[in-house]
Amino acid sequence: MTLDIIEERGLAGATYRTIAAAADVPLGSMTYHFPNRDDLIFIAFERFANDLFSPLDESMGDLEPGEDPRERLVRMIVTDSHDRRRDMVLLAELYVLAIRDERYAELMRQWMRRAKDAVSRHIHGVSGHVVDAVQEGIGLQRYFLPQEFTEDVVRRTLHDLIPQEETT
Repeated sequence: MTLDIIEERGLAGATYRTIAAAADVPLGSMTYHFPNRDDLIFIAFERFANDLFSPLDESMGDLEPGEDPRERLVRMIVTDSHDRRRDMVLLAELYVLAIRDERYAELMRQWMRRAKDAVSRHIHGVSGHVVDAVQEGIGLQRYFLPQEFTEDVVRRTLHDLIPQEETT
């Protein structure tokens, strides 16, 4: 519910009152379970980071023998989720928080390390951080310019970045 309010109204609009009203929960219950608004927001973004990480982790899971991990990344990038706009709005809000607040910055660093580790399981010779940064950047570009960042462009980019001999 908290993330829905943040998506609709922005972080400033996500107050105890708006979240409690949307969840149909008494305000006192909110303050009992979440001593301050930041704890509520942080827990919501922590869950969001885990949910948003799942497709990358699944994409880079166990590969079949001979399967190209670059193709898994291509599929993940070009497969638009039904909540793509929501994810983009929430990610933008999280980035702003991470730039302003060390607690959120650490959440982002943990997420980035997890992404690097997921990529590095099957891609060698190219930093997992670099591959993650490229796939995230392509995802952002694809959101705004889908006709220019076609599946073929995504595939060529990843194949140029990651030579075949760097994959397992």
